[in-house]
Order: sequence, then C-alpha cells, then structure tokens
Amino acid sequence: MSEQRTKSNKKFMLLSAIGIFMVVDSHTFTAFNFFGDIIPYNSFFMPMFVFISGYFNKVDSSTNLWTYFKKKVKTLLVPYVGMALAAFCFQQLINLYKLESDMTALPEGYLAYVLDRVVTEGAAFPLVTPMWFVISLFAALMVYAVLKKFLHKFWNSIVMFVIFCGLNMLVVYLAKNIDPEALHPFLLPLKVLFFFPFLELGRIYKNHIEGKHEAMPGGAKIALMFGMLVVNVIRTCYMPTAYDVACDSLDDLSRFTSPYIVTPIISAVVGITFWLTFVDLIGKQVGESRFVNFMSCNTFWIMGFHILFFNILNCLLMTISLHIAEIPYFDIEFFKGSEWYYWEISSNIKVLYVLAGVLGPLAFKWIFEKISSPVKKLFSNLPEKSKRILSIVWYVIVGVLIAWLLVVLIKSKVNTAEPEILDEYEIEDNDAQSISEDEDQPIIDNKQDDKTDDTILDDSDSIPAYAMVDLIYEQNGEQQDYYTDFEQVYRDGTYTVTIKLSDDSELPAVFNGLSYMAIKMLGQMGDDKADIDISNTEIKDISVICDGVTVTVVYDETVSLNDTDRGIYFDCYATEDKTETFDFKNANEIVVSYTLSGIIG
Repeated sequence: MSEQRTKSNKKFMLLSAIGIFMVVDSHTFTAFNFFGDIIPYNSFFMPMFVFISGYFNKVDSSTNLWTYFKKKVKTLLVPYVGMALAAFCFQQLINLYKLESDMTALPEGYLAYVLDRVVTEGAAFPLVTPMWFVISLFAALMVYAVLKKFLHKFWNSIVMFVIFCGLNMLVVYLAKNIDPEALHPFLLPLKVLFFFPFLELGRIYKNHIEGKHEAMPGGAKIALMFGMLVVNVIRTCYMPTAYDVACDSLDDLSRFTSPYIVTPIISAVVGITFWLTFVDLIGKQVGESRFVNFMSCNTFWIMGFHILFFNILNCLLMTISLHIAEIPYFDIEFFKGSEWYYWEISSNIKVLYVLAGVLGPLAFKWIFEKISSPVKKLFSNLPEKSKRILSIVWYVIVGVLIAWLLVVLIKSKVNTAEPEILDEYEIEDNDAQSISEDEDQPIIDNKQDDKTDDTILDDSDSIPAYAMVDLIYEQNGEQQDYYTDFEQVYRDGTYTVTIKLSDDSELPAVFNGLSYMAIKMLGQMGDDKADIDISNTEIKDISVICDGVTVTVVYDETVSLNDTDRGIYFDCYATEDKTETFDFKNANEIVVSYTLSGIIG
C-alpha cells in the first residue's frame, strides 16, 4: 500500500494492482471473476496483501520499535482516519441527496458503536467497509515486529511458519465453534493470529524461494499455475459446495463454511502461488505501464473509496431516472436503503461499477495531488518545527470544518423529521409482546406506488392500518421477537424496510440468532380500529437483501393472526435449491421489501 510514485519491484507492483482490482471486482459480485470459479477471490486476496507486506518487511533485532511504530502510524493509521472521516462526510451528503426529508438523525451512542467497530471488525462506516483490513494489518505488523525483535536469536522462519499455521487453524476452529457474540471483543487479536503465517510466508519467499521461482522456465511456470487449478478442483470434491474453499467476511471471522480448519491457509497458498507465478510470467511486459504503477501506488485510495464511487454512480443514475428518462430496472427505493446496491439490468452492467471503483479513486487522488502539490512546494523550505506547527493548524482547521458540516447535517435531519404520530401501542400476538415509542427501532424507507383511486379514503382524515417486520431470533435458548417501526398503511403498495446494525444496540444479537421472519399487518392499534378493511389483504413479492446479497425467500399464503390482523411467515435460504439456510450472523444491514394488495378503503 505504498504511496511512492514509482516502484522498482515490478512483479510485486503488478501483484498488488491485481489484488486491489480483485477487491473491487468482488464487491460488484464479480463482473470479471478471473479464474474465480476455481480460485475464488475471497480464498486468498486478503492474505495475499499480508504476504506482500511480509515480503517487504525488514524488522530484525536492530529495529527501533518506536520509530517503526511511528512510521506505521503515519503510513497506515493516519490515512485510515483521514479516509474514514472523508467517507463519512460523503456518506452524509449522499444520504441527504437521496433521502432528502426522510433522512434521520444519527442514533444515540453512534460514536461508541463506531469505535467498537474500529477496534473489532475494523470498519467505521459502510462506505469504508473494505478498510477493515488496515487495522488488522497494522496490529499484525506491530505484534510481529515485537516478536521478531525479541526472539531474533531463536527465530527460524520455517519453524515459526509452522507455529503460525497452527495458530491460524486455531482461530478458524474458534470462529466455527464459538458464539460470534462471545468472540466479538477478541476479533482483532484473532485476526492478527490468522494473518501471521502470511507475513512469515512473505519472508520465506523472499529469502528462500524467489530465486528458484524466477529461474523456472516459462513452461514450468504455466504447469505450476495449471497444477494450482487442479489442486482446487480436487479440493472442491471434498467440500459441501465448491465455494467452501473460500472464506467470506474475514473482518468478523464469520462464514468459514468448509468443514476443515486447514482450508483457509491452503486456499491462500494456492491463490498466492497461482497469481505470483502469473505476474512472474507477464511482469516484464506490463511492468513499465504508468497506469499500473499509479494504480499499484494508490491501492489505499482504491480500497478506501471504491464503495463511495459505486454510490456516486448510483446517484448519477438516480438523477437521470428521476429528471431525464426512467432507467429500466434501476431500483431507487433499494438504493435509498443500501450503500451496496447496484443496477442489475444485466451482468455486463457491473463493469461500470468496476470502472467507477477503480478509476474514480485514482482520479480523486490525481486531483488531490494537483491541488496539494503547490501547497507542499510553498512550505518545503520552512524549518521542520514550522512544518509540524502548520500541519497541526491544518488538521485543526479541517477538523473544525468537518465538525461544522456534521452539525449542519444533523440539525437539518432533526428539523426535517416528521413528528411522531403514535405515543404508545400494543401488539396483540401469541406472545402478547408490548412495544413503545421509547424503544430504539430501525429506519424504514417507504415509498408507496403512485396510485390514486376515488374510493380510497383521504389519508389525513382516516385511521390507518399498520405494517411491520418481525424478526424471530433465538437468544439464550429462548425464541424472541424484534419488531421494526410501524408503517401507516392506507392503500395497496410496495414497502421497503431497512434494518441497519447501527440503529439499535439490540440488533447484533438479533442478527446473530435470526431464525426466520414475518410481516404483520395490524388492523387495530389500541382502541383505534382502522377505517380500511385488511381482512383479505395479501402480502406478496417478498424480497430480502442482506449486505447486498439477495436471499432466497420461501413463504406460504397470508393468514389471519386474529380478528383484525394479518401476517405471513417466511424462511431465508442462501441457495436457490433451499438446501442451506441463510446465515445472518454479523450482518450489517437487512433490506426487506414486500407488496400489499387487496386493501379496501
């Protein structure tokens, strides 16, 4: 993740460029998917970045740990904080644009929630989710440096690699067998242990393997690549599904779906070997490319801002659809509820998102350099002490501007929020659950179909029915319900409910134990009976999106819950053949859409 302008090691320059391209491609749900069906991106590309860091790591007994610490803070943590703050401001501006008056204030305790995410999962905000890796890499490098310095006399790379592999498998075992909620506080040290083998593997490659690897003839290198493909093909025969050689969600160490704890490290070695051999073959041909060099030198910017540029592209598409010409199949309501939405008119359209995710941050960096270069030249001749003072002043000014912007945004959100209509209400259900407006509930983004009918009552003069989503989850061996906010219902229409982890401190436990869901319509709230008839209302066209992944939903017909209420229960599956239940553990956002029909006014 170096930001130097040129790189002399063309092989690793190309390897890091390919790695960051794969990160962007994977977040568009693989528009290109280079060899991804056999060597999935998520089986190796994060370990590959650690491997690259290990290759260039020069820590030994002579290393000054304080100097090393300051260097890593400057090259990793400072850019992380800067990009996170910038992305947060951009996120608020995007939300203000796409949600307008529906935008709500940040929930109470949001700062504590963000800090918890930074020191556990590593990502502060949705737009910088991929930046979780920076915190893990920084921690791994620092712990590794301390171990290497004080154990230098006894250090044997091969022995340490074997030990680190054992720790890696221990982490996978714990992640597969311990409740995620109990594991959550220890995510960072566990990720450090998970990444250790790849740091040492980078040193082993540089000191013992690289020369022999580069000396291999071209035919032997092609045979080695083919061998890695064959290895993974054979491995998939022993997995429940072919994708089990991968390990999604390393940020929270979830979704190790392979039954074998050795799978992640074997998958990483196979993927790294394949692509390292590939760049060894073509490095000389493309090594002088200025674009590849610029891309490799700015992987940090691409990692930090590619989700942002996905959303900027979506804002452009939404603007066109609203004000110029309607774009087919561009779901504005879905985009309003998720930072991970992309236009799904065809698989080829995802290429636009890849281009936006790669070229957008690079253009941003180029403009940033053009603006900052004159400033750097202006102060280049000043004494070092003066530079530090000016630097502090600059950061204070930027901090004040950011704080001012956030205050303006938050105030605008509070001032435009609609007043509460209901003071208190009860849910009459099998468990006789009671919910009041004092409970923190997730945000609902709802837009009804623009249909009018003379037979429909005037909304302002009638008592509505209410609709909500019920999340049924298990906690401490007991089944419990979590109800979303109620939405007023006057007529047929399509409704979208967005449930974000940051909305309520109760939601991590809900998502981790989520078993199935329900959509319920209440025809009477307290003593107020709705002026519309929902006795024959049908709830249909249910869709569930979890962190951008479409969930297979299975449900029967709508049923009467009691004299006044209607509901429907549904299960969620990870596969279309319904053989694997969808795992909502450690989810960040769930978007539920459904259509109501048959309401009589």
